[in-house]
Amino acid sequence: MAFRQCGIVGLGLLGGSLAFDLRAAFPELEIVGVARRKDTLLAAAELRVGGAPVFTELSREFSALGNADLIFICTPVQTIIQQLAELAHVAAPGAVITDVGSTKRMVMNAAVAALPANITFIGGHPMAGREQGGLGAAMPNLYLHATWALCVPAGAEAAGERLAEVITAIGAQPRRIDACTHDEIVALTSHLPHVTAAALANVVLGGNFDEVARQFIAGGFRDTTRVATGVPEMWRDIILTNRDQILPALDALITELAHWRDAVRNGDAPYLEALLATAAQRRGAL
Repeated sequence: MAFRQCGIVGLGLLGGSLAFDLRAAFPELEIVGVARRKDTLLAAAELRVGGAPVFTELSREFSALGNADLIFICTPVQTIIQQLAELAHVAAPGAVITDVGSTKRMVMNAAVAALPANITFIGGHPMAGREQGGLGAAMPNLYLHATWALCVPAGAEAAGERLAEVITAIGAQPRRIDACTHDEIVALTSHLPHVTAAALANVVLGGNFDEVARQFIAGGFRDTTRVATGVPEMWRDIILTNRDQILPALDALITELAHWRDAVRNGDAPYLEALLATAAQRRGAL
């Protein structure tokens, strides 16, 4: 293990699951958890892996991270940006700080502005999660086989390799990528699907939707809208910190939906079949 003490800020789904996996992979590692809510800390104290406590120490204060040489920030994106400034005053010289936020450009820029030169920040984003949030939803192996994006600044290659070793040890797959490319890709592969699922849920389940209609919900609707139950505060931050990439993605979807509307309105069977066949072929190839 390249690090002696690991701090985890934010003990929700992602932070709690990370703690499970770190404890399982590195039984001797000191793991310090920081959360603002007392009930979260009480629940975290009960977590066990193989009978051993997951956390070595729990605190509501960032000062508990003064000896941590690796810190994961596992909070919503806007909160990450705020907490970087707080960590600048307590993190030890030489510490490596990373995050699990779903957008990277604003976080990386905030880290450059907030952190001193003797603290290394590496942007991170594990492509993993569940619809449920909070520590109660945390689970071992959440990150197993998941791609874990790493935005490694110039000059931080050695720290990036050490962090990648930790990520690999918990079963994830680290991938280097620059922040701009990351945000452009996930706007299409993650953020647009979530907005679409939420919009579809609002359309179908709003208005006069009643208990009788509820009996006729098919599996396709459940599958398509599954992610719409995600934590609203978290997704609000994701959307607002990547809106310049999400907007063209939404425009592309609106244009595509217009083609479908025209095909349905005109009763254009060949065009409708072509749209369906294209979608089936592309999804099948994935």
